[in-house]
Amino acid sequence: MLRFEYMPSDFNPLFLFLGEAADLAALAKLLRRFAENPQTIAVAERIPGAISRNALVLVPADDEFGMRDLGGAFAWKLTDWQAVRIAERIELLTSEDNKSGSEIVEIGSEGEIPVKLSRGEFTDDFLITRR
Repeated sequence: MLRFEYMPSDFNPLFLFLGEAADLAALAKLLRRFAENPQTIAVAERIPGAISRNALVLVPADDEFGMRDLGGAFAWKLTDWQAVRIAERIELLTSEDNKSGSEIVEIGSEGEIPVKLSRGEFTDDFLITRR
C-alpha cells in the first residue's frame, strides 16, 4: 500500500511517500506517464490502495512549481523533467538489491517541496486515514 502525506513545517516542509517496492514502482510509473502527457492526475485514483489524510493531485506546472494547498487537497505542480527526476530516484529504491531505505529528493526549483521517499521504513499504521 502506498501511503503519502504532506508534512507542513515553517522550517522544512516535505512530501513523504511510504511503501514497499511495488507501491513505489507504481508511483514512478505514474510520474513517468505524467511526464509524457502532462495532465491533472489524482494520485489515489490511479494507484489502488493509496491512502493519505490529504488528497494529492499532480498538475502541470505553469509559472509556479511546488505544492499548492487547495483547502485540504494539494496540487503538486511539476514540469515533465521534474516528474522524470523523481521517478528515477524512486526507481533506485525499488531494485531487488535494495531491501529498505529512504532518500530525500530536492529538484532545485524555487518553491518546490522536498520529497522524502521511504521503502520498508515505517509500520502500516504510520499514516491513519481520517473518516
